[in-house]
Amino acid sequence: MVIVSTRGIVIRTFNYRETSKIVEIFTESDGLVALIAKGYRKQTKQLGILEPLNIVFVSFYKKKSQELHLLSKAETLSSYYKLLNSSEKLFVGLTILNFIKETQVLENPNEPLFRLTENCIVKLKEDKINPLIILVYFLVRLSQDLGLDAIEKLEPWKHKDFKYLTFNSTNGEFQADFSFEKFPKISRKTVDLFFTIDGFEFENLDKIQIVSLKIQEIINFFAEYLSFYLSKVIKINTLDIFNYDF
Repeated sequence: MVIVSTRGIVIRTFNYRETSKIVEIFTESDGLVALIAKGYRKQTKQLGILEPLNIVFVSFYKKKSQELHLLSKAETLSSYYKLLNSSEKLFVGLTILNFIKETQVLENPNEPLFRLTENCIVKLKEDKINPLIILVYFLVRLSQDLGLDAIEKLEPWKHKDFKYLTFNSTNGEFQADFSFEKFPKISRKTVDLFFTIDGFEFENLDKIQIVSLKIQEIINFFAEYLSFYLSKVIKINTLDIFNYDF
């Protein structure tokens, strides 16, 4: 058994037995980990630390033979509370967590992806940034981190004339102006947005001027795209939970 101390982002929590919680945290050192916080719900001073979107510093006892480890202590480094003032920012933050949960396996360290996720959550708290731009940036970079670069796959279509592309999730191919209800579509404007965002450094995202974008279209595309290449169903629930008209 070893004691691990690391920064992390709370992904989700749920109650366990009468007083405890199980928490999934995307950590800088170990990737996604599952921890049990024994007696957490009895400790009133600790309540609020293990909430999704909080950036925390945690210590836990790690056993090689187990996937559920014992949380020793936790403290908040950056709270999610500022995101509560904007349903759009909260939606984006939780959607980012949803994609992390769906694409990462337990205890697979990925420090670059951790930094990307942390930076996106922190930037969401800025007033001048369009939160939906942050989400699109995250999804483009996530696909690249996974070795499934969506920009590279779309490169042959960059200068072609079409109204929309359909992603055929049975063979992984794009087809222009082909409509089939089963497959996700992305418009010409959405494809152009992907290339625009890919050309920007993270700190300059606030300079991107977008009047509107089809975020549901974008989320559905990346969910299907990653599902195909990861050979698993990627379920993104935030659109249903928020019932938000984008």
